[in-house]
Parts: sequence; structure tokens; C-alpha cells
Amino acid sequence: MADVQRLLNQENRVITEPPEERHQQAVLAVLYHLSVDDKCKSMFTYTDCIPMVMKIVLNSPESMVPLELMALAVNLAANKRNAQLICEGAGLKLLMKRALKHRDPLLTKMIRNIAQHEGPTRALFTEFVGDLCEVVSGGGSDEFALECVGVLGNLSLPDLDYCQLLTKHNLIDWIKESLQPDAVEDDLALEVVVLLGTVAGDTAAAQLIVNTGILHSLVTLLNAKQEDDEMVLQIVYVFYQLTRHEATRPEVISTTEVPAYLIDLMHDKNTEIRRVCDTTLDIIGENDNEWAVRIQCHKFRWYNSQWLDMVEEAENIDTMGGEDMAGGEGLGHSFLHQSDVLDHQGLYSGTTRNLRDSIQVRLVISGTLFRWDS
Repeated sequence: MADVQRLLNQENRVITEPPEERHQQAVLAVLYHLSVDDKCKSMFTYTDCIPMVMKIVLNSPESMVPLELMALAVNLAANKRNAQLICEGAGLKLLMKRALKHRDPLLTKMIRNIAQHEGPTRALFTEFVGDLCEVVSGGGSDEFALECVGVLGNLSLPDLDYCQLLTKHNLIDWIKESLQPDAVEDDLALEVVVLLGTVAGDTAAAQLIVNTGILHSLVTLLNAKQEDDEMVLQIVYVFYQLTRHEATRPEVISTTEVPAYLIDLMHDKNTEIRRVCDTTLDIIGENDNEWAVRIQCHKFRWYNSQWLDMVEEAENIDTMGGEDMAGGEGLGHSFLHQSDVLDHQGLYSGTTRNLRDSIQVRLVISGTLFRWDS
């Protein structure tokens, strides 16, 4: 780490001096590769690199800041302490002004990384929310608009009136249109869903989402993009946010597709999807007895699927004439309707008969283990 620190200091001196352009490009490339590593990224805080990068970015003569420089700046902004240094003084205001003026997507991506950090840095974005909403409501689908939506999606601010923002900037119709399958690029549709997840944390905005039919649009999008794990996860998170509010919970429950989809996704291979589904279904089950029973039955069938399949198979054999197949003794009848499956003479012989006392049948209902010892 000491070697890395010395290298950073040497690279900073090269940036501060007026070097040849080819030297500066090489230095930026080295610094970029160092910034990819999270451990090295945090060490930039203790150098003069961040002020120098900010100076070069803000004074760039071209409308679009050079790629190598922005790649380094984007990585640096992903660290919370670096982001705080970037925003010191009027740093954030100057970055926003330049990004909005030149519609620079990479500069906006840097700002988006800054917005992901909780704390006082995020609160600085309050005065720029209106400008970002104006860009989004303009209907653009380019990279700059996508990054602006991403910035808004990161701004989870308790004092922000999301309901007023949605209505004042006419974002409802734009959101509904963007949620239509294949209406926009998947990346933009995903950012719109992330934005809804942030907005739905506010009770009034959540009510607006439900009343304007956006909930049904989300269900349609989920059905169309069910193979996209990230899209599914973000949509399910919106459902979770809506179920947290008493005002919108009944609508989510009455829209039967939502709980049904959540039940289907409860055993998805993606861990995060399963976790959000379980949490959302717990909320639904606590507030609706009918769905509580259905959720409980589904969990029972899932945990005991092998045992239930065995019972169903035995019943089918018995119904189809299992007595002829088993030499006059119905397989399903002999296993299910006589004294005990463990008493069947054909099951055990020799030393294996001694294992009978240790055989246990286990049933799991709603996460509780019930055991019957034979």
C-alpha cells in the first residue's frame, strides 16, 4: 500500500505540471486502473488527485470531457469519502451546471455515483431535482436522459415531495409509456422501475402510482421480462414498497396477479428475489387471511413435495387397478389403507428391519418442523 501511495503522489505531480498530452493520457490510464480496485480507490482521498481531476473536468475546452478522464472520475465518485471531496464548496453545483449545459452522459454518470451515497452529500441534490425532472419529462431516450433517471432513482430523500414532482413535471404518462414492453430500451425501462421503487417509499406518491394504473403496467412488464433477473428484482421491490403503506396495500392484494407472481417467485434461483418476495408475502399474509392460507399451503407443498408426490402416485396406481399390477393386492391400498407403511413385509429383511424404529416422517408447515416417529 505504501508503494501505491507513492505512485499516486508521483502521478499527481505529472498531472499538475504542464506535460505533453501523451504523458497525461498515460498517467490517466494508470490512475484509472488503480481506481478500479476498491482498496486503492479509498487512497485517492489522501492525495491531491481529486482536486486536480475536478479542475481538468470543469476547465475542459471540449463539450464532452475526454473519455480517459471521465472513466477515472466515475470510479473515484463511487467512493463515499471521495464523493464528499468532490462536492466540497460548489463542486456539485459546477458539475451539474456543466452536465446540463452540454448533456454529457459520462459526467452525469459521475454525478449518479455521487448520488448513491447516503448522508449530507445526497441532500445537496435537492436543489437540482427539478432540473433533472425537466430533462426526463422531455421524453429523450439517449444516454444522457438515462443517466438523469438514474440520478433521480438514487435520491431517496425523506423531505422530498415526490408526489408533487410527478404531477408538476407530468412524469406519470411518461412512466406508463416507458413501462410498456419494448417501448423503450431495456436499460431505460430498468431505470424507470428503480425510480418507481424510490418514489414508492413516499405514501402520497405510492397512492398516486396505484391510482394512475402504473401498478398494472408493472405486472404486464413483469410478465414480459420474467427472464431478466434484475428487472424482476426491481419490480418486486416496487411491490414491496407499495405493500408497506396501509393506503396502497389493499390495492396490491386485490390485484391478484401480484401475490400470485410473488408466490411463483418465492423459490426463484436468485437469492435477492427470494428474499424480497418472502418479505412482501409476509406483509400480505399478515393483512389478508385468505392469502395467508394460500401462501401457507404453497409453502407446505413446496417443502413436502416429495412426500406429496409419493402419496399422489400411490393413489393413482390404486385408482388405475393397482391390485392386478401387484398380484391381487393394490399397491396404493396396501400402503395407504392398511395398518402402517412400515408393517409391509416386503420392505425390510435381515438387518435392515432393525432400522424401522429410526425412520421418521417429516412435514414442514410454514417453516415449522413437525415430526412423527414410527
